[in-house]
Amino acid sequence: MKGKKIYPYPSYKNPIRLSPRAKAAREQLKEMATCITMENWPIFQRKNDKIPALPFWIEALNSAHYQSWCFECFKFIKEALRHGIIKNRNDARFWGLKEKKALCGDCLEKRLAEMSVRKRHLWTEYKKRGYWEIN
Repeated sequence: MKGKKIYPYPSYKNPIRLSPRAKAAREQLKEMATCITMENWPIFQRKNDKIPALPFWIEALNSAHYQSWCFECFKFIKEALRHGIIKNRNDARFWGLKEKKALCGDCLEKRLAEMSVRKRHLWTEYKKRGYWEIN
């Protein structure tokens, strides 16, 4: 039977289309976050234990773009574009938090007490460099 090929996981040809309703979109992102942390999709097993940036269909641009999001506040992280994985500065494990999560600067700032002294110092250095726009 000929037809459109359906991919089992998100790819550039099969991007994620978020619901236009905020509550439904948040639920979709929560579902994907659990899939990433549990590593039960093949695309997450190929990335050497890195958190992937997934292709999202952006209606305003009429195309797919790779994005990642904060697993706590659901803000999109723009730095996840180059190789399809998030950078260390957004990975909770890089900061010694022992969770496989992508976090924005605001959520990392809330969890500074859980970090070691060296990581807290490194976080302030990253903040001075302008990696995050803290409100």
